[in-house]
Amino acid sequence: MRKLPIVLGAVLAMTATACGGDGGQDADGPGVTGATGATGGTEGTAPTGANCVDLTGEGVAFTIRLEKNEFVPNCFTASASQGITIVNADAILHNFTLQGTSIDVDIPPGDEFNGEPIAGVVDPGLYVLVCKYHLPGMVGEITVGA
Repeated sequence: MRKLPIVLGAVLAMTATACGGDGGQDADGPGVTGATGATGGTEGTAPTGANCVDLTGEGVAFTIRLEKNEFVPNCFTASASQGITIVNADAILHNFTLQGTSIDVDIPPGDEFNGEPIAGVVDPGLYVLVCKYHLPGMVGEITVGA
Protein backbone atom coordinates (compact mmCIF):
# COMPACT_ATOMS: atom_id res chain seq x y z
CA MET A 1 0.00 0.00 0.00
CA ARG A 2 1.48 3.32 -1.08
CA LYS A 3 0.79 6.55 0.78
CA LEU A 4 1.13 9.70 -1.29
CA PRO A 5 -0.17 13.20 -0.68
CA ILE A 6 -3.27 13.90 -2.72
CA VAL A 7 -5.26 16.90 -3.59
CA LEU A 8 -8.77 15.95 -3.76
CA GLY A 9 -9.75 19.26 -5.01
CA ALA A 10 -12.70 17.20 -5.06
CA VAL A 11 -11.03 14.13 -5.65
CA LEU A 12 -7.33 13.90 -5.61
CA ALA A 13 -3.96 14.98 -4.96
CA MET A 14 -1.32 17.04 -6.35
CA THR A 15 1.21 14.43 -6.93
CA ALA A 16 2.59 13.88 -10.34
CA THR A 17 4.11 10.75 -11.65
CA ALA A 18 5.32 11.15 -15.19
CA CYS A 19 3.36 9.07 -17.64
CA GLY A 20 4.77 8.45 -21.04
CA GLY A 21 2.89 7.98 -24.25
CA ASP A 22 0.21 10.65 -24.21
CA GLY A 23 -0.47 10.08 -27.88
CA GLY A 24 0.58 13.60 -28.79
CA GLN A 25 -2.35 15.24 -27.04
CA ASP A 26 -1.93 18.49 -25.20
CA ALA A 27 -1.61 18.36 -21.40
CA ASP A 28 -5.27 19.20 -20.81
CA GLY A 29 -6.50 16.58 -23.25
CA PRO A 30 -9.62 16.68 -25.38
CA GLY A 31 -12.80 18.35 -24.23
CA VAL A 32 -11.33 20.47 -21.44
CA THR A 33 -11.88 24.18 -21.41
CA GLY A 34 -11.02 26.92 -18.97
CA ALA A 35 -9.06 26.88 -15.74
CA THR A 36 -11.61 24.80 -13.86
CA GLY A 37 -11.44 21.85 -16.24
CA ALA A 38 -15.07 22.10 -17.26
CA THR A 39 -15.82 19.69 -20.03
CA GLY A 40 -17.07 20.22 -23.52
CA GLY A 41 -17.00 16.60 -24.65
CA THR A 42 -14.58 13.69 -24.41
CA GLU A 43 -13.15 10.98 -26.62
CA GLY A 44 -14.65 8.20 -24.47
CA THR A 45 -18.12 7.81 -23.11
CA ALA A 46 -18.76 8.74 -19.50
CA PRO A 47 -22.18 8.88 -17.88
CA THR A 48 -23.38 12.29 -16.79
CA GLY A 49 -25.48 13.97 -14.16
CA ALA A 50 -28.24 11.83 -12.71
CA ASN A 51 -26.40 8.57 -13.38
CA CYS A 52 -23.44 9.57 -11.20
CA VAL A 53 -22.77 8.19 -7.71
CA ASP A 54 -22.71 10.66 -4.82
CA LEU A 55 -19.67 9.80 -2.66
CA THR A 56 -19.89 12.89 -0.47
CA GLY A 57 -21.63 10.86 2.26
CA GLU A 58 -18.87 8.25 2.45
CA GLY A 59 -17.11 10.07 5.29
CA VAL A 60 -13.56 11.42 5.43
CA ALA A 61 -12.42 9.20 2.53
CA PHE A 62 -13.88 7.13 -0.30
CA THR A 63 -12.58 4.36 -2.57
CA ILE A 64 -12.72 3.85 -6.32
CA ARG A 65 -11.45 0.79 -8.17
CA LEU A 66 -9.68 0.38 -11.47
CA GLU A 67 -10.82 -2.97 -12.82
CA LYS A 68 -11.48 -4.52 -16.21
CA ASN A 69 -10.18 -1.29 -17.79
CA GLU A 70 -12.89 0.79 -16.10
CA PHE A 71 -13.18 3.27 -13.24
CA VAL A 72 -15.66 1.92 -10.68
CA PRO A 73 -17.65 4.06 -10.28
CA ASN A 74 -16.90 5.92 -13.50
CA CYS A 75 -19.06 8.91 -12.68
CA PHE A 76 -19.19 10.40 -9.20
CA THR A 77 -19.39 13.46 -7.00
CA ALA A 78 -16.89 13.99 -4.17
CA SER A 79 -16.04 16.76 -1.75
CA ALA A 80 -12.73 18.62 -1.69
CA SER A 81 -12.54 17.77 2.00
CA GLN A 82 -12.46 13.99 1.41
CA GLY A 83 -9.45 11.74 0.99
CA ILE A 84 -9.32 9.10 -1.73
CA THR A 85 -8.12 5.54 -2.15
CA ILE A 86 -7.67 4.27 -5.70
CA VAL A 87 -7.30 0.48 -5.95
CA ASN A 88 -5.86 -1.06 -9.13
CA ALA A 89 -7.53 -4.49 -9.18
CA ASP A 90 -6.12 -5.31 -12.63
CA ALA A 91 -2.88 -7.02 -13.58
CA ILE A 92 -1.81 -4.04 -15.70
CA LEU A 93 -0.62 -0.48 -15.02
CA HIS A 94 -3.36 2.14 -14.86
CA ASN A 95 -3.33 5.91 -14.57
CA PHE A 96 -5.62 8.39 -12.83
CA THR A 97 -5.51 11.75 -14.60
CA LEU A 98 -7.91 14.57 -13.86
CA GLN A 99 -7.84 16.59 -17.07
CA GLY A 100 -7.27 20.31 -16.74
CA THR A 101 -5.36 19.83 -13.46
CA SER A 102 -1.92 18.64 -12.38
CA ILE A 103 -3.37 15.40 -10.96
CA ASP A 104 -1.62 12.59 -12.81
CA VAL A 105 -0.98 9.37 -10.89
CA ASP A 106 0.18 5.93 -12.05
CA ILE A 107 -1.11 2.99 -10.01
CA PRO A 108 0.85 -0.26 -10.55
CA PRO A 109 -0.97 -3.60 -10.91
CA GLY A 110 -2.44 -4.82 -7.61
CA ASP A 111 -1.40 -1.62 -5.80
CA GLU A 112 -3.35 1.27 -4.34
CA PHE A 113 -2.95 5.01 -4.03
CA ASN A 114 -3.99 6.76 -0.81
CA GLY A 115 -4.37 10.48 -0.72
CA GLU A 116 -5.26 13.03 1.88
CA PRO A 117 -7.62 15.91 1.09
CA ILE A 118 -6.16 19.29 0.24
CA ALA A 119 -9.12 21.57 -0.33
CA GLY A 120 -8.54 24.60 -2.53
CA VAL A 121 -6.08 23.09 -4.98
CA VAL A 122 -8.72 22.11 -7.54
CA ASP A 123 -11.67 24.42 -8.09
CA PRO A 124 -15.18 23.01 -7.69
CA GLY A 125 -16.60 21.90 -11.02
CA LEU A 126 -16.93 19.10 -13.54
CA TYR A 127 -13.79 17.22 -14.67
CA VAL A 128 -12.96 14.44 -17.09
CA LEU A 129 -11.08 11.50 -15.58
CA VAL A 130 -8.92 9.32 -17.84
CA CYS A 131 -6.43 6.49 -17.78
CA LYS A 132 -3.87 7.80 -20.25
CA TYR A 133 -2.81 4.26 -21.10
CA HIS A 134 -6.27 3.06 -22.06
CA LEU A 135 -7.88 5.89 -24.04
CA PRO A 136 -10.36 6.33 -25.50
CA GLY A 137 -12.27 3.68 -23.52
CA MET A 138 -11.18 4.25 -19.92
CA VAL A 139 -12.89 7.56 -19.17
CA GLY A 140 -14.91 8.89 -16.26
CA GLU A 141 -16.45 12.03 -14.88
CA ILE A 142 -15.98 13.72 -11.51
CA THR A 143 -17.93 16.57 -10.03
CA VAL A 144 -15.89 18.26 -7.33
CA GLY A 145 -17.83 19.98 -4.59
CA ALA A 146 -16.58 22.64 -2.18
